Amino acid sequence: MEIPHEVTPRRDTGLYNAKLGVWLFLASEVMLFGGLFSAYIFLRVGIQDGVDNPWPWGLNVHKDFVWLGFINTLVLIASSVGVVFAWVALKERNWKLYQVYMYAVIGCAVIFMCLKGIEYNSKLNHHFGIKLKDNSVMEGELVNKTDRIRFEGATASVSLQGAVPVFIKSIPKGEFPIFKVTEGPGSEEGVEIHSDSELKAWFHKERRAISAKLTEERKRYRAELASGVANPTPVSVSSSAKLTSSEPFVLNANPRKVVLHSDSVVNFKDGSKVEGKLISDDVEFIVHEVDLQLVLPQKQRESIVWDVINDEGAKQQFFEQQDAEYRHLREYYEPRGEVIPEKMLRGHILNLHDVHLGGHHGDDHGDDHHDAVHKSEPKPSAEGAHEEAAHEHEDDHSISVPRDQIKFMGNHGPRYGNYYAIYFTMTALHGLHVIGGALVLLFFTVFGKKLYLKNPEHLANRIEVGGLFWHFVDLIWIFLFPLMYLL
Repeated sequence: MEIPHEVTPRRDTGLYNAKLGVWLFLASEVMLFGGLFSAYIFLRVGIQDGVDNPWPWGLNVHKDFVWLGFINTLVLIASSVGVVFAWVALKERNWKLYQVYMYAVIGCAVIFMCLKGIEYNSKLNHHFGIKLKDNSVMEGELVNKTDRIRFEGATASVSLQGAVPVFIKSIPKGEFPIFKVTEGPGSEEGVEIHSDSELKAWFHKERRAISAKLTEERKRYRAELASGVANPTPVSVSSSAKLTSSEPFVLNANPRKVVLHSDSVVNFKDGSKVEGKLISDDVEFIVHEVDLQLVLPQKQRESIVWDVINDEGAKQQFFEQQDAEYRHLREYYEPRGEVIPEKMLRGHILNLHDVHLGGHHGDDHGDDHHDAVHKSEPKPSAEGAHEEAAHEHEDDHSISVPRDQIKFMGNHGPRYGNYYAIYFTMTALHGLHVIGGALVLLFFTVFGKKLYLKNPEHLANRIEVGGLFWHFVDLIWIFLFPLMYLL
């Protein structure tokens, strides 16, 4: 049976089936992205300066990656033109030319996703922010994953009823110690464990044994109840074990997996516990910017951030930049008889500036925001890995940030704020549309010859439908780019 209107248009709409279907699908896509755009706008408009977390300025967030976003815009526009040319080639019954244009479109999609991958890698792995207890913020780079809790472990206590202990993921590769089971349910005491795979195998075996013992205990308890025993023995099965290392082992614990830690113990959220000695709890950080938007202007000079940075030249540089911007605002508003708006006084123009540590502060106090500052006194480094990390980045003038002064710390990922959550949601969703559309067009390019030989007009209709979706993907990016990168 032949399906009607696959190629010929319907009399009532003037469209063939696939074209009508893709317009309905695109209508649902408009509602999806329209909701996300609306959420972005309402969240941004609702920000109260000085109260809510400040909404980042796109140009300040993306910096050099604005050019990558602009290149991606040109790439998608070129791909949309390529889809049209490919469709025209099919209409002219030129299969080879159609393939050339379509492979160019697929190449544009690959370039787009590679550039997005570079940008994502930068935000997730190279750009971090630290909010201190007084809500002052430092933006910059994390040194050698020093956001982790560096600990020297001796023994580990684990529960055999949950998942595999999370602490084993905190042991660096190639540094797994030899563990000996010194306390446990009984059958496995004295066993040595030489690798994480052996630990997992031992853990699963013990968990099955514990489960079997628990089942037997419950049967025994129910039997005693049924036989009329007045005080049946409660169900009791030991489900913990203790592992002792032959020598101290390094532990780089993720703070998000830790409930509590001290100088002698690290307690993980899954109930496992490692005892030993704390190596270092400070975070090594290279500061690029200081953000005081959430600190009252009269308290900014006494902010915690300056104690942490411990560089008088950097502090002087920041407030020189702030004074210069304030003069510009006065020169703009005072001739008009207007007062500088509170939004400007609490916004990023006055309160977000670059700082440079370890340089030499010049004599000019002009409007240059990139003056170097004098070299601060070197700080004593911690022992072990902490000292090595500081030494490797000595030329970058990293600082040590005490963890007890940190309110929040993270990369520029979705957890960092509403802006980043919406940014990653929308750009990742758009990226999935790019990948999906490219795969469909690639399918018709690689496997479409049979359909072309049978009915070239049918294939041309399919490419037209795919092209409509591809134009929609391009249009979404044209809205996303200025909204996320420029405003």
